[in-house]
Amino acid sequence: MKRRKLWIDGLIIAAVFLLFGICKNNKEQYVEAFDVNAVTEEEITDELIIALFVEEITNEVLEYYSAYYLGAIEVYNYEIDIVNIGKEDAGAITIKFGVTPQIGAHNPIGYDELSYSVDARGTKTLITYEHMKNYEVPKKFQALQIAHCHI
Repeated sequence: MKRRKLWIDGLIIAAVFLLFGICKNNKEQYVEAFDVNAVTEEEITDELIIALFVEEITNEVLEYYSAYYLGAIEVYNYEIDIVNIGKEDAGAITIKFGVTPQIGAHNPIGYDELSYSVDARGTKTLITYEHMKNYEVPKKFQALQIAHCHI
């Protein structure tokens, strides 16, 4: 009887670990979809450019806000805009993004502008990171705030 109970307990523990592993893997594999309402060539091009930069933008934003917040900061594709894009004299393309990072479920905490230079090989180089605006942090997240962002 004890052996059977021990065997059942072992199966339950294994099932719990398997379930948590599946949930964790599913969370990591989530991919944000493109906007189905983007239909013009310009809208689609903007979405594509943002998708190609979102990893770099997210890493820079997380590094910046880590000095000010303990909580998880989120950067969503739909909260990134292309402010301007142009070509330098040397032939590189410069692009400036406006980003509104979120804390918790869609609570904006600031507005930042990141400028990149892209050479003909596709190498992306961050030129500037400017924190432009602070938003009030909701009360339930204020305990996660280490300091106020400097403008």
